[in-house]
Amino acid sequence: MRTSQSLISTILALTLLTIAAPLTNAQYTLTVLHTFTGSTDGVYPTSLIRDAEGKLYGAAEAGGNNLCGFGCGYVFEVEPGGKLNDLYDFTGGNNGVYPIAAVVRDGSGNLYGTTQGSGFSGLSVVYKLTPEDKETSYAPSGDVNFGSLDSPVALDAKGNVYGMVPYGGVPNCGWDYHGLGCGTLFKMTPDGKFTTIHTFTGTDGMYPESGLVRDSKGNLYGAAMFGGIRTCRAAGNHNDNAPGCGAIFKVDVNGKYSVLHTFSNHKDGAGPLGLIIDSEDNLYGIGSGGGDHHGSPDGYGTIFKVDTKTGVFSVLFTFTPEITRSSWFANLLVRDSEGNLYGAQKFDGANNTGCLFRIDTKGKYTDLYDFNELEGGKNEDGFLPQGVTLGAQGDVYGSMMLGGSAGFGTLFHITP
Repeated sequence: MRTSQSLISTILALTLLTIAAPLTNAQYTLTVLHTFTGSTDGVYPTSLIRDAEGKLYGAAEAGGNNLCGFGCGYVFEVEPGGKLNDLYDFTGGNNGVYPIAAVVRDGSGNLYGTTQGSGFSGLSVVYKLTPEDKETSYAPSGDVNFGSLDSPVALDAKGNVYGMVPYGGVPNCGWDYHGLGCGTLFKMTPDGKFTTIHTFTGTDGMYPESGLVRDSKGNLYGAAMFGGIRTCRAAGNHNDNAPGCGAIFKVDVNGKYSVLHTFSNHKDGAGPLGLIIDSEDNLYGIGSGGGDHHGSPDGYGTIFKVDTKTGVFSVLFTFTPEITRSSWFANLLVRDSEGNLYGAQKFDGANNTGCLFRIDTKGKYTDLYDFNELEGGKNEDGFLPQGVTLGAQGDVYGSMMLGGSAGFGTLFHITP
C-alpha cells in the first residue's frame, strides 16, 4: 500500500522536528464524524466530496473485506447525520485494490474513481459505482499502461473519463530519473476503451498529480508536480539530477497539449499540487514550495491563479516563515461562492499537527482551526488532512489520513 511504515515514521519525525509559528485561531469547532478502526471498518480515508443533499462520499485505502491481507479497500457514503455506510468492497485481481484517490460523481449519481493497484494482489483500474451499488472495473487496454493511479478522474457530458498516470510513458523520458516514466494522460470511453492523449517528456511536465479539471468549453487542465525547467530543484530535492519545479498545462478539445506556466521556484512557487476551476474558467492551485525563501532553500509555498482566457499567471498569496515552517499541504483548495479559498496544512498550526486556513479575496490569511496535538502518535481529531470540502453554511468537511482514537484516520466537520 502507499502508506508504508517508513513513510509514516518519516512524517512523524518531520512533525517533531518542525517548529510551529504562533497563529491566530478563529475559534471554529471540530466534530469527529467517524473514526476508522481498521479491519472491516477500513483505514486511511481519501478526500471527500459532497452532494446537494448533504451526503459525503469517499474511499478507504484498505479494509472492508478480509481479502488482500489488510482488506482491499472500499467506497463509503456518510449521511447528513454522520452515519457511515459501506457502498462497495474491492476484491483484488481485475477488480482493483487500494483506492487512494477521491471519487467524483456525475449528474446521475454514479461514482467514479481509481485504484492504486498492487503487483501481487490487484490491478490499478478505473471503476464506476452506480446508485444501486453495482460496480464495474475497467483495466487498461490498447497503448495505455496504468502502473499506479493516485488521482481523481474528470468526466465530460458524454460519459468519457479522463485521468493521469503519474509514472507512465517511456522510462526516464530523456531525463534519466529513477527509471520512471514522466507520466501520461488518458481517456476512457463509456464502453471502457482507453487511449493515451499525452505522454510527458520532462520539459513539458513530469509526474502529473491531483486530477484534471474541465472548463465550460471542454478543455482540460492539470498540474505536473515536477518537470519544466530542468535545472530547477523542487522542494525537498537537492541532488544533482534536479527534476524541475512543475508546470500547469492544457489539453484543448482537439487534443492539443500546451504549457500555460512553468514554475521557477522563485516568486511563482514550485511543485503545484492540483487545480480547481471557477465559473469564469479561472484556475487556482497551491505551489508546495518556492515563494518566500527566507531561512529555507525550498520556500514556503504560494497560492496562485491562472486566467485561462488570457493565460495570465498571478500569485494570490505567499506563505511566510511567520505562517508556516513546512510546505506540506493537502492536495487541493476549495473556493466558496464569495471567492474565498480554503485549504489545509498537514503540519504547523498551534499544535504542529496542521490547520484549516482561509485566504479571502483581499489576500488575508486566517487560521480557522488548529488540529489537536499528538499524544503517543494519536489524537482525537486525526492528523495529515487529505483535503476539505465545503458545506452550505460556511462549514467545512474533511478527512484525516492518520490519527483518531485508533490511529487509522477520521472524518471531521468544522463549523464557525
